[in-house]
Amino acid sequence: MVTGRPRIALRPRHQRPVTAARTGTGHRPELHGLRGLAIALVVLYHVFFDRVSGGVDVFLFISAFFLTGSFVRRMEDGRPMAPIVYWARTFKRLLPPAALVILTTLTGVRLFLPASTWKPAIDDAIASLLQVENWLLIHRDTDYEAAATAATSPLQHFWSLSIQGQVFLLWPLLFAVCALLSRRFALAPRRVVLVVFGAIAVASFAWSVASTAAQQPIAYFDTSTRMWEFAAGSLLALWPAANPGTAANGHSRRVRASLGWVGLAALISTGALIDGRSMFPGWIALIPLLGATGVFLAGTSGSRFGADRLLSSRPFAFLGDVSYGLYLAHWPILTIVVLSTGRERAGLLLGSSIIAVSLVLAWLLTLLVDSPVRRWRWANSKPWRAGAVVLTVLVVGLTPSIGAQTLLQRAADEAERRAYADNPGARALAPGFSPHPDANPDAPALPTAAEVRSDWGLLDGPCEGDWAPTEGSVAEGCQSTGAPEDAKMIVAVGNSRMRQSAMSLIGPAEEHGWRLVLIHKNSCQFMPGVMTYSGQECFDHNLAVMDYLRELDPDAVVVNTTVYRGVGPETESEVLGETVPELLSLGIPVVAMRTPPRAVENPLDCLDAGGTDEECTTPLDPSHMPQVRTDAARLEQLAGEGAVHAVDLLPVLCPQHECRPLIGNMYVFQDEDHATATYMESTGPEVERQLAEAGFDW
Repeated sequence: MVTGRPRIALRPRHQRPVTAARTGTGHRPELHGLRGLAIALVVLYHVFFDRVSGGVDVFLFISAFFLTGSFVRRMEDGRPMAPIVYWARTFKRLLPPAALVILTTLTGVRLFLPASTWKPAIDDAIASLLQVENWLLIHRDTDYEAAATAATSPLQHFWSLSIQGQVFLLWPLLFAVCALLSRRFALAPRRVVLVVFGAIAVASFAWSVASTAAQQPIAYFDTSTRMWEFAAGSLLALWPAANPGTAANGHSRRVRASLGWVGLAALISTGALIDGRSMFPGWIALIPLLGATGVFLAGTSGSRFGADRLLSSRPFAFLGDVSYGLYLAHWPILTIVVLSTGRERAGLLLGSSIIAVSLVLAWLLTLLVDSPVRRWRWANSKPWRAGAVVLTVLVVGLTPSIGAQTLLQRAADEAERRAYADNPGARALAPGFSPHPDANPDAPALPTAAEVRSDWGLLDGPCEGDWAPTEGSVAEGCQSTGAPEDAKMIVAVGNSRMRQSAMSLIGPAEEHGWRLVLIHKNSCQFMPGVMTYSGQECFDHNLAVMDYLRELDPDAVVVNTTVYRGVGPETESEVLGETVPELLSLGIPVVAMRTPPRAVENPLDCLDAGGTDEECTTPLDPSHMPQVRTDAARLEQLAGEGAVHAVDLLPVLCPQHECRPLIGNMYVFQDEDHATATYMESTGPEVERQLAEAGFDW
């Protein structure tokens, strides 16, 4: 995030005209204080409350305001936009404090958190330095509302910094386009900027509202759903009233003072009065941004009782000075302390201590890193020098992260090499199983502790060639194993749970020379024509997948034919209504895979807290998932219409209705909702046995 006060050489106030022709001139102490207040609210709500404050939205809004002012002035003066110069100098300022916090956080994770957190933290470090942490969190199915667990990343807060970094890369290019259009068509620069950024604001806001309603966990981290907040800040910078001078007296002074307090109250009340956790970043984000707009419009009210006087005071000026460092430091401290002590919340005393320590570290970070780098004459004198600083920081930050990632991968590869003897997984449940004579009784479980929480199913490569999907959402989630071009094809379709289940088919498919294709979309169970809780995007995706299957005409399709969400009993999937009968009518055999069970709680959290395998075993309610699957009767009916082959992995995932964290020296679950890909692949022999009993013809 942009930090520090804008340093602009100014004439004395009485010599400076305030006109509509200029944008964002002068230092605005009340906005500097507003920036500090916004981050203070973020910290307070992170530490003490389970709500969204709106402070991050305001911070992004303010950063776009100042960015726009500088570029519009360049356009009006006829100066080049020089985006590369802007990028070099901006990231020269932002990256050094961020890199220091990232590397320090990795050290804290290594010292104080369990091994299962190491690999995700390293991935987060790399993504944060490269300004893509928000997309990694989306890929990881992170839910911002979820309670803190060992899966909570100490670097998760870099999602907003990544969005800001992406906008800082995009906005100068847009201003360059605006400048080109202005010169080419002899248009007023601010009029062009108004049209371009107005269109972005409208489109992004509409998408933000729709996406938040349909897929809020994704929308929360999505750059496109946040872009309107930046565009709104850019539009505000074009409004002369947002750059007011000092009110002379009387009515104007009272109006400005009132406007400032109303705006401040709107910002503070967003988190205090509205539980909008599941509503951001949709229309609810308008409230804190309108509040911030009130402060902008109030400007310097000239009143002793104005909100600007409070925001310009020394405490708020200090918060503004250290706001970037405070945002960087508070979240890693909070998460590492809470997770290492096994707490759900920090509490008043510990939370206050965390805030105090964060403030001290933020001050030191600002004093020793942020300010010196920002004012570094050598680096500021030439753009290439600023760029050299950026590259150096990236190398220094990425080298240890990538090195640690490589070491963890080598350890995982070595453990996998020994896997057949040391880690039988589901094979240990087979009748007559006996351990391998060369098995090491002290061998680590697979996937390794550093890999287990990110052990997602992955096939050899994308779907390509003549059978590559043409629709975007289908192609995006399509993976395939390697096989000859004329190989038979079995296609598994579904959500992230099917992604894991499909790993059980890798071994049988390879043994029989088939190609396994997986088409998955997170949180989107395959039910074509049915509007699920995931909304319109999932609805459209499922219809596109069905069209693809009709065109592809595979040799078999694998779908989940039951639904179990962890609350209430297992039910038949609506895929049995029309979709499966249609596939059978097309002559496509269907593998009816029972949806996997869910653990009552994450077994890894229990193990990381010091629990034993027995203590971390949770019972599965037989009334929720009975021994006989709930779709058995319907599958028997459909067997008369075509080839239906039932597969039920409940006996190897939760034997005797007991969900154990480890079976055959393999971790069974990576969280309460998903089995590990490694364990699921070990169930291949059981899947092949069940398919053979069901008459499946490879």
